[in-house]
Amino acid sequence: MTDYEPIKMAEVVKIEDTGDELTMIFQDNRTLKIKIVDGKLVSEFV
Repeated sequence: MTDYEPIKMAEVVKIEDTGDELTMIFQDNRTLKIKIVDGKLVSEFV
């Protein structure tokens, strides 16, 4: 499981919705991508 501690209480700078994926950009250019794959919610923290 991904550790979300680095973005805890971080300010969201921008949210992008491409239709099949939601991207949240936080301060310090940290990115969280969320999408549905095979009926399950999948997230990737970069």
